[in-house]
Amino acid sequence: MSQTKILAHRGSSAYRPENMLEAFQLAIAQGADGIEIDVQFSKNGEIVVAHDEKIDRVSNGQGYIKDYSLTELKAFDFNQKFPEQDRAEIPTLRELYSLIKDSKLTVNCEFKTTEVLYPGLVKATIKLAEEFELTDRILYSSFNHYSLKEAKAISPKSEIGLLYELAMVDPWLYAQHVGAEYIHPPYQVIQHLPETVKACHEAGIGVNVWTANDSEVMKAMFEAGVDSIITDKPDLALKIRQEFEEKKA
Repeated sequence: MSQTKILAHRGSSAYRPENMLEAFQLAIAQGADGIEIDVQFSKNGEIVVAHDEKIDRVSNGQGYIKDYSLTELKAFDFNQKFPEQDRAEIPTLRELYSLIKDSKLTVNCEFKTTEVLYPGLVKATIKLAEEFELTDRILYSSFNHYSLKEAKAISPKSEIGLLYELAMVDPWLYAQHVGAEYIHPPYQVIQHLPETVKACHEAGIGVNVWTANDSEVMKAMFEAGVDSIITDKPDLALKIRQEFEEKKA
């Protein structure tokens, strides 16, 4: 069985503003195997890294990302959680890829195409990955599975992971039907149905879980044999992984 990978959820977001370059820099420093990010379009068609469709929760501004130009978005402070830290500026995907290109990080890139559909986002995101020669290090995910089918049609060699929230019956069959390499359930699904991992692996489908921040939950995920754990605390997950592997040896 291959080693479970640790993906920093929106970067090391327990310690730095989520989806900001500072959070991704820390993920690199902490030794994460990869990062999980979210992408959307600004008003002028720039791909920006942000989770919420609205900026209210994470910045000192209000309103939808789609209604602001990149210049306007850059004027807001996206650090609202850590007052002892400096202001944070929303990054473009280009800025993020420039940061990580020379690292070994893999990227789980989530298309935020549910509340806002963002026509053209999938194609533009894939094109940028190709420009940076990062295609083989990127896994695309989304709750909008039509976006993932679109990604496969544009770039058949790109890998996709199906995000979902509630327990599904035989998710490996659905993944095969869609042409996905991975399923992305919340960790609670695997806690209750750990046999899902074995069934998926037998069907050639990987399992990446979100978002595990508790040490006992992490231990359960390692025991279940998931392929990746998405976490706000990659440092903790790496520590638990080392302990798990030493115990197993």
